[in-house]
Amino acid sequence: MRRRNDALWEWSVFWQSDQLQSCMPVSEAGASDRLFSTWREFFDALPAGARILDLGTGNGSLAIQAVEASRAKPEPFSIHGVDLAEIQPSRYVTSAATALEEISFHPRTPMEKLPFADGHFDAVASQYAIEYSNTRKSLPEAFRVLKPGGRFCFLMHADDGALKDRCRLQSQQAQTILDSRLFTALVDMLKRSVTAEAQNTPQALSLAEQSIKTFKAILDDLVQGFSNDEDHSLVNNLFAAIMRLPDMRRSQNLETLIAMANDIRDLLSAQAKRLQAMQHAALDDKAANDIVDRLRTLGAENLTLETATAGTKEYCVGYWLYGQKLKNQGQAPT
Repeated sequence: MRRRNDALWEWSVFWQSDQLQSCMPVSEAGASDRLFSTWREFFDALPAGARILDLGTGNGSLAIQAVEASRAKPEPFSIHGVDLAEIQPSRYVTSAATALEEISFHPRTPMEKLPFADGHFDAVASQYAIEYSNTRKSLPEAFRVLKPGGRFCFLMHADDGALKDRCRLQSQQAQTILDSRLFTALVDMLKRSVTAEAQNTPQALSLAEQSIKTFKAILDDLVQGFSNDEDHSLVNNLFAAIMRLPDMRRSQNLETLIAMANDIRDLLSAQAKRLQAMQHAALDDKAANDIVDRLRTLGAENLTLETATAGTKEYCVGYWLYGQKLKNQGQAPT
């Protein structure tokens, strides 16, 4: 696992896992269908053989949607995804291995300094990503690599959206767990349980039993504290991972079990940092309109900014921002 002295540790750790999404708008089944539909319309409108750039691609969830649209074209798209984190989607994501082979990924690549020629792409897209960047630099770069007449579409976090509310709740949950003695008690329980099984003495068995009681009491207190929260996905997944460790003590040695416990703690710490970054990146109406004004200055036309919604209750899940580069425009000013 990448260590914490890496400035992008929390994102690199997150993407080194078998998952495509870093955030789902709401937990309601099918809530993301409208987002997928909008993206499909965007990609379907591009010409056969179009070159597409996905900014902040992560493990390629948006780029994969471009691949699906590409398969209906007489000539496939050329799809590139850049991310500042250390991404290797083909290594970690098993659910979309075939689609990932059709995407060129560029890890450790900042949006503010793209390694592509002027006017190289027919379309530039970003899903919950460009707002994390320095947009005074990333927007001119996106326009530089976009050909005249090329199209762009950005889905961005909204300050009053359901995603930010969930991020705020999960951030509080993660920090509460990290501030508790749960992981200390977990490691102590693993040590004493393994020792008790090896020694099989009354004293060792008693110490193991006490450590189990201490761990369970801390876990029960946390579960009770979260019982009234609207979203339990983070805590449920975390506690499920933790509870698997004691059952693995007959197949794994103590050193490995402790390392796994520490990795779970580090992953939670990374999650907490990501959730804080998500809240910071969310845009209010003024910030979103400032981006629109900046794009207009750069030479965008047909600009549309609208609220993105999902679910039967029409949850706000961000802003859609789309348009195109002026057809008679050369390199965008910086």
